[in-house]
Amino acid sequence: MEKRGIDISHHQGDIDFDKLKGNIDFAMVRTSYGSFYEDKKYKQNILGLERVKIPYGLYHFSYATSVDSAKKEAEGFINIIKKYNPTYPVVIDIEASDRTSNVRGDTLVDIADTICKKIEEAGYYAMIYANLDYLNNKLNDSRLDKYDKWLAEWKSKPTYSKKFGMWQYTSKGRIPGINGNVDLNISYKDYPSIIKNVKEEEKSTDNNMLNDVNYVVKKGDTLSAIASKYGTTYQKLASYNNIKNPNKIYPGQIIRVPGNIKITPNTYVVKKGDTLSSIAKKYGISWKNLYEKNKTIIGKNPNKIYPGQIFNIS
Repeated sequence: MEKRGIDISHHQGDIDFDKLKGNIDFAMVRTSYGSFYEDKKYKQNILGLERVKIPYGLYHFSYATSVDSAKKEAEGFINIIKKYNPTYPVVIDIEASDRTSNVRGDTLVDIADTICKKIEEAGYYAMIYANLDYLNNKLNDSRLDKYDKWLAEWKSKPTYSKKFGMWQYTSKGRIPGINGNVDLNISYKDYPSIIKNVKEEEKSTDNNMLNDVNYVVKKGDTLSAIASKYGTTYQKLASYNNIKNPNKIYPGQIIRVPGNIKITPNTYVVKKGDTLSSIAKKYGISWKNLYEKNKTIIGKNPNKIYPGQIFNIS
């Protein structure tokens, strides 16, 4: 599956988006550059694309020369795009400039990784834009393999040997609705579907976690015994909690138990901010009484309760 697209900034001037529609499948919009300058046309371009229903992604041209400056750029970038809903990737553009041409390759890798992590933490699909030389010689690090690449190589065929999701193949394209040249791109992935699926999976995971039980490990517990108590397997608990050695769990450790636990009128699921006293007050009982009823769940310290624990109130 190939989709045809463009990338745009203030350099394209005022775009006639009605003429643009039907001639491209997507657009990548520059929102900003450096630390911190907004593209003069990014709001106008996003609104125009949204009006004619052309899917879009967003990108920031980095001037970062260190991890610290990369963090500042990422924060600024995320701050101005947070009210938009791109269905194509959110991209960090790393290329030569008068400010970055002398930055070492290992530092550029750190910069790219730092910004991409920030983009992902903000809930977007991260991507790296760079030309063939940068991808081969400065950004060729296994730490960046997990991020999709947007290759800039102005030739008849791409020659980059690693995987990439998009290819910018010319800077001299002509498209109705734009006066002058514009970069032309091919997307090899159905990013709107991929990003939609990722968001649905994250939402499903969040909903499932609302039903999780937080079990506090007590002396003598085993993962098998805890699993049996909740009708699951120790393998599933080990995987869910990222426990490398299922034979090693420790008193006081929190084990998240996945699944839909049946809640009855005589039970209470602990929420963030709850205390034993506040729960007891809600049900007109003393905290000591509540603690005694749930001592096997709470453990030795009544001041330590955790969201997701299920208390017996009867």
